[in-house]
Amino acid sequence: MFIRTKPINNQVAIHIADNGLGMTKNIRQRIFNPFFTTKPVGKGTEMGLSISY
Repeated sequence: MFIRTKPINNQVAIHIADNGLGMTKNIRQRIFNPFFTTKPVGKGTEMGLSISY
């Protein structure tokens, strides 16, 4: 993923691109479940997507 910003007059344009491999169907079905993770135990809080949902 990359993020690029560009000033335009008195505003800022933000461009975000994701070039990741994507997710399997099984992972996609679970990403908004609280505490779901694909990371090892102890890495991250795993609440980001469930809170944003």
